[in-house]
Amino acid sequence: MDLSLTDEQRMLADSVRSVFSGAEGDPTAGGEAPEGGLEFRDALWSQGAELGLTALLVDEEHDGAGAGLGEAWAAANALGALAAPEPLVDAAYVPSVLVAALGTAEQQDAVLPAVAAGEARVPLAHAEAGTGWDSARTATVASGALTGTKRAVAVPDAATSFLVTAVEDGVPGVYLVEATADGVAVEVHRNAEWVRTGTVTFTGAPAERLGGAVGSGPDAAAVTAALDRTTAVARILQGGRAVGLMETAVTTTVEYLKVRKQFGVTLNRFQALTHRAAQVYADLESAQSLALWATATATAALEDGDDALLVQTARDAQVFLSGQARTVAEEAIQLHGGIGVTYETAISHYAAALTGFRQIYGGELETRSAALASDSPQVAPSALLNNALV
Repeated sequence: MDLSLTDEQRMLADSVRSVFSGAEGDPTAGGEAPEGGLEFRDALWSQGAELGLTALLVDEEHDGAGAGLGEAWAAANALGALAAPEPLVDAAYVPSVLVAALGTAEQQDAVLPAVAAGEARVPLAHAEAGTGWDSARTATVASGALTGTKRAVAVPDAATSFLVTAVEDGVPGVYLVEATADGVAVEVHRNAEWVRTGTVTFTGAPAERLGGAVGSGPDAAAVTAALDRTTAVARILQGGRAVGLMETAVTTTVEYLKVRKQFGVTLNRFQALTHRAAQVYADLESAQSLALWATATATAALEDGDDALLVQTARDAQVFLSGQARTVAEEAIQLHGGIGVTYETAISHYAAALTGFRQIYGGELETRSAALASDSPQVAPSALLNNALV
């Protein structure tokens, strides 16, 4: 079975590399570590939008590309291979899926074309301190005013609005809150991979519930299902980025072993190091295969409306790829030696980003617990047609 991208998907990945490779502000180019994290590259985001990256998961009726997971995976994978910090998944793909699932026709018309054009960046504000990813939210809404604190919000200082999960009259919902609205306060800090993230505090901020008011809009089951579906898609696509990170981390490490000398010979002459490099290459190969299989399975699940299979596959993939991410990051640093942990070296950014991958959407341990508590997929994916990922 050939788990591979189509020619069109490979061309898309090539286009991504041509735009983002060596762009100004490339974190892997060295320099001093930014105190508050890497600045959002607005001009580069616009170039990516012109390429169509932000429009991939938006339907054509809302000026999007109407593409599938395979195309979005290819784009995320190419960005990962460059360690590009652009939050394509969190700021474009997540709102594309969630607003399409829950929003009214008016809300979709207002948000989706702007996301597709790269004009709107609408990250999900869901994580809360001391609360599991799948637990009930503590943020509340009363009379259209939202109150609560969210953490680990992507690009908080570059967002145009937020999709905030909260509870109103005992019913969960997703609320659209403008970033510049009264009652919105952003505290920026950096995450594990030097990218700007933040805590967003809402104090009576004006909020509009996706799908309409409680009682007339989506009920608790519909909101939960949409959030689960959106998180599953995000996990699959972030897995593509993680594989891209691993790919470059492994090739960079192998090249380093060929030129770095110890005792007058290059490190690739030491059998123990060669064996470790061979093992990490095998780990990469299994990660690539699993990530592509998960994308194909998720594509079939979306087409069939099988949310259970979609969620299970995404969880299993994140758990497995988190383990591979840890192994690749640790081996890359070890084989580089002490220099591998310095900000000036490219490999440190790949290792840091792989560490960050293990913390997303509730983190590795919470996701593992949820995956173990459910049935795992037992059937080969049905989305493989003509031995290609479609």
